[in-house]
This record gives sequence, structure tokens and C-alpha cells, in this order.
Amino acid sequence: MGKKISMIALAAVTVLSLGLSACSESTDAGKKTAANSPAPNGQQEAAAQAIQQGTYKFDPPVTITTVKATDSTMKFKNGETMENNVHTKWAHDQLGIDLKFLWQVPGDQFNTKLRLMLTANESLPDVLMTMDGALMEELMQSGKYEDISADFEKYASPKVKQIYNSSPLNWQQVTIGGKKMALPNFRTAGNDNAVMWIRQDWLDKLGMKAPTTFAELETLMQAFLDKKPGGSDNVIPLGVSFGSGGSSPNPFASWLGETTWVFGPYGTVPYQWLEKDGKLVHGSTLPAMKDGLAKLKDWYNKGYISKEAGLQDENKLGELIAQGRVGIVVAPSWMSGWPQTDMQKNIPGSIMKPYPIPALNGKAVAKDTTYLNGGLLIKKDFQHADALFLYLNRLFAGVNPDENSEFVNGWFKDYDYTIKSDGTLSSVDKDIPGGKVDPSKYFLMAPTDPFLGMKIRAKIARGETPVTPSEKKVAGGVQDGLIAARIVDDGWKSGIYVPQAYMGASTPTMQSKQGILVKLEGDTFLSIIYGKKPIDEFDNFVKEWMSLGGENITKEVNEAYQKTKK
Repeated sequence: MGKKISMIALAAVTVLSLGLSACSESTDAGKKTAANSPAPNGQQEAAAQAIQQGTYKFDPPVTITTVKATDSTMKFKNGETMENNVHTKWAHDQLGIDLKFLWQVPGDQFNTKLRLMLTANESLPDVLMTMDGALMEELMQSGKYEDISADFEKYASPKVKQIYNSSPLNWQQVTIGGKKMALPNFRTAGNDNAVMWIRQDWLDKLGMKAPTTFAELETLMQAFLDKKPGGSDNVIPLGVSFGSGGSSPNPFASWLGETTWVFGPYGTVPYQWLEKDGKLVHGSTLPAMKDGLAKLKDWYNKGYISKEAGLQDENKLGELIAQGRVGIVVAPSWMSGWPQTDMQKNIPGSIMKPYPIPALNGKAVAKDTTYLNGGLLIKKDFQHADALFLYLNRLFAGVNPDENSEFVNGWFKDYDYTIKSDGTLSSVDKDIPGGKVDPSKYFLMAPTDPFLGMKIRAKIARGETPVTPSEKKVAGGVQDGLIAARIVDDGWKSGIYVPQAYMGASTPTMQSKQGILVKLEGDTFLSIIYGKKPIDEFDNFVKEWMSLGGENITKEVNEAYQKTKK
């Protein structure tokens, strides 16, 4: 995964904070005065407005307690610690907020420690960030953490509201019975969405155009086999990674060489929950799977797909692309970096260009990247949700900042960026005194607009004038990567990419049976593609999947899904 992680970092847009001067106030934003009596309504309204604007400062300072899961990427400099660093100092000096960490443990111990606290009924932190869906579900159901709906409406800035309300999916994972039980945490949306990358040098050599339909794609793959534009018999027309997923086989929905787009036009997306007639169904069990499996079986028999595809995970496929053996691969928008750059080093003159995925009978459909990633919870007896939202408003204001923002260059000077002696900006490690660190690792929550990065790159690819600093930085990016982002954004607009319909925690039957069912899927599907089992074996698979726990999982998933919609 190392290569993937590095390329995600390259593709990410730096979206930092709006600089607003904090002003000192004598109350705590309308919850209680220093004398512990209710503040007048007018004062409460003024304070709430200042919090939304990010201009408030608590005096005396208020404390927010939390806990932290650490990892190997978390570094400190200048003798700082989690409790005392450039970010905690900023929160104290600018906002009148003291961040107090009750404890910190490596990430692999975090869930266990919290569950022990729950079991022992110990006092929990005021706010808690978790990226684990199952743990978040336990905490939301524990009665220890509160519905944040009212505080969100009262204190969240217009920008925060715009980000969080931009998609109905954003709240799904944290909503129970219509109550918002946490503030969702996001990854980058669209990061693994399907874009068709083709060896443009091979296309040009053959005098052919990029395919727009399955029929044209098959013609091109056959031409790659017959005419050998790479000068070798060792060509792989279509690179796929059927061996992805490790102990949880996921043959079709990998992040490099995925094939959900083969099934999509027939009416399903494998390994994904889909909404059909108001109810959720598992895409791998729909009859349309047979058509997609038959198509992949046909391509496998014709040699369009490697005979070793079932043993190839994403990193192995990346190696094959770097060797110059792969003609076509459906991959993320960031493939203009790795593995393309390795291929170009190894094969002078080689280049892969991005194109939309092909259509069948006028339809192009593939999976959408899952970007919901846990959330931030607020304890029921915590008196300063106002302080938490002040803190978040200031940080989220940094998403796509303007030129006057306090964080326009980065989070903190001489931490993640520096100004060189010639006055130029640099975020290169060797230029930063004492080396580069990522201060966002110290935050309660890293501010993210999940769709912003892709949409900014798409905007630049369409030739629109960059306005904000983030847009200007992206304008200097690799052109093919920008075009690929535009393809993804166009796909969102036209409904090509289908999102995961269920984002709740693992149900009880999932926890006990999911491993068996996923293995059954992988074994059955690959056996059909390889010709070891007939296509009609799919019908037996569905019956077995249901009897081994799939029927109960479907029932549980639908019950949980309906709760999010009430």
C-alpha cells in the first residue's frame, strides 16, 4: 500500500485555513457566565454569531478533554509533545481553548482501551474521534454521547454547514433515528474512482482511437494481442487485479485494476450494497452478476486478461504496468504519478492517457469511492460544544482559503512549510528548519471537504481561471491527472459512479459470518471466470450465500438503514 499512500498524498489538494483575528469576550458563548448564571439572550446570540465567524475567544479559557490514537507518522519537533505543541498553543492563544489529552496509545490499542472504559463505566473524554465504524456505533448507542443536531445548527459556520450538507450520504453513518450522533469524518471522495488509462503510444502506433463502448474495447484489446505494438508477445491487453484483498478477497473492487465497470451496465455493482425499490440488496447476489461474469470469462478465454490475474494484487499489477506490459487499466485519477512514472523510466516514450470508462448499450456504471471515515462524538454532560465548534470553524475555514488567510501557506511556519531567504514558499523537508512535520496530526479532527480536491482539479482541466491559492497550486499539476479528475467529476454529474448504500457498522451476523461469505464470493466468481465452474453455478452461490448468513445480514442491514432515514 506504500505506493498508493504516497500517490494519494500527491493528489491531495492543500486546503488550509481562513485567517480571522480572534477577539476576547468575557463569557463562554452563551452557555454560562463566569458567575455560572445564564447569559442574556442578546449576549448568547452575539456570542453564537462570533463563534460561527471564528472571531470568538474564551476568557477565561475552557478545557476540552480527549484521547488520541497515535501512529508512526506522528512526529514532534522543538521538544514538543501531544499536550504542548504549536497547535495546542495556537488553540490557547487564539481561541481561549485548552486541549487536554487524558491518554494516548498506539492505534492498535485504542479500541480496546476505550471499550474497557465503557465496560468499567469510567469517565469518558469530552470529545472523541474514531475512524472505526463498529466502535463509533457502540459509542453512539452507549447513551454516553449526545445528539449534536442543535449545536451544529447553532454554532457551525456557514462553510462547515455547506461542506457537511453537500451530500445526503455525509450524515448517513452517524445518524440514528434522525439524530446526528457525531460529526462525520471524511477521506477524499472519488480517490479510487474508475478512469480508463490506455497506452497512448500504442494507440498512436496502431492508428486507433480510445474505445467508448465495450465492442470498441474488445476490438482494441484484440489489436494489442495481434499487432504487438509493444514489440513483445508478453502483452496484457487489460490489467486487472483479481487477487486483491488479501485475507478478504475482493476481485472486482480493488483500487488499481478494478472491474466493477464490467458489471455496472448490466445492472449491479459487486461487493456493494445497493438500493433497489427502497430496500438494500447486496450487489454480488443480483442476477446481473451472471452477465458480468460471462463477459470476464470471455475476455479471460481470449487472452485479454492475464492467466495469473487471480494471483495479482494491486501492487503486483503496478509492477506489470511499470514493466510496460499492460495496454489498458482502469485505475484512479492519480495514476499519472505511480505507476506511470515508473513505466516511463523503464520504457522511454511510453505514456498512458486517461479516458472515460466504456459504455454498454449506452450505459457506463462503476463503484464510487467510500469516503466516510468515522466521526467526532461529544459527551452528553460536556458544557462547551460551543468551544468545539469555534475550534472546528477556524480550522474548516481553511478549506480552499483566500490570500489573506492565516493558514494560506500551510498550517504552521517551519512545521509543514517555510519561507526561504529569497522569500519563496517551500514545503520540502530539507528546506524546513529541523525537518518537516504534519501538525494536523495533533488536531481533534483534520478539516476536510471530501469533494473539493477532485472538483478543483476538474475546474482547472476545463480551462477555468484559478482564483484561490489552492486552485493556483493545482494549476501547475500534471495535465493528465487534471484531465482524469475532470472525468471523475463528469462521472459524478452524470451518475456513472454508484456509492455504497450502507455505511453503518457491521451487523451481528456480519461480525460472525462476513469472512466466510466474502471468501465464498471470491472463490465462486473466480472459478466461473476461469472456467472451473459453469455460469449457472452463480445461482447455487446465491442460495448458499443466503443460507450461510447473507439472508440475516440483508435483514439486519435494512433495519439499520431504515433507522438512518427516519
